[in-house]
Amino acid sequence: MSPKTYTYTWTETRLETIQDQFRYLLTYGGINEGDIDKIVHGVSEKAIQAVGIYGCDRSGLRVIEVELRVDWALSAELTLTVPTITSGLSGWDGKQAPEVKVAGRRFATAAKELGLSKSYWVSFVQNVHSNSALHAEWRQKLGVGGTTPAWKSPPGERNERFLDLEEASIYIRRAGG
Repeated sequence: MSPKTYTYTWTETRLETIQDQFRYLLTYGGINEGDIDKIVHGVSEKAIQAVGIYGCDRSGLRVIEVELRVDWALSAELTLTVPTITSGLSGWDGKQAPEVKVAGRRFATAAKELGLSKSYWVSFVQNVHSNSALHAEWRQKLGVGGTTPAWKSPPGERNERFLDLEEASIYIRRAGG
């Protein structure tokens, strides 16, 4: 009998790939699965433009944060020319973009080492944010509200556009840094 080799390949729409990146990032943030599912649904409806996971110290102030943001207008343009994303992209871990993998792991490691409590925030697209009834409806669907904690000290920020998913960007912020 000859040995068999199996390979795992996949093809997804751009939207499905974007949804996956949000799911991976929220998982690194330790967010519960039910909340992740609701947020990913909001992304699938293009009601959410960004999500941030953050860590607070014992004083309740933010010290680290990772934000994943999508430009839906650019995504619509790119969908016309490159409607799908296919496996085999350099640096990807299955369906996870390298930018999310690196930022998510760094966040999780820092949160653990610093003993931070973790949470998240959601930013809606302009047409949801500017329509008070629709905004209230989405906030209720997602179970979100309130404000994010203040920063311990003014944060430094790095940002990076995704190489293979150009409509997505990741921002990494750290207090005092």
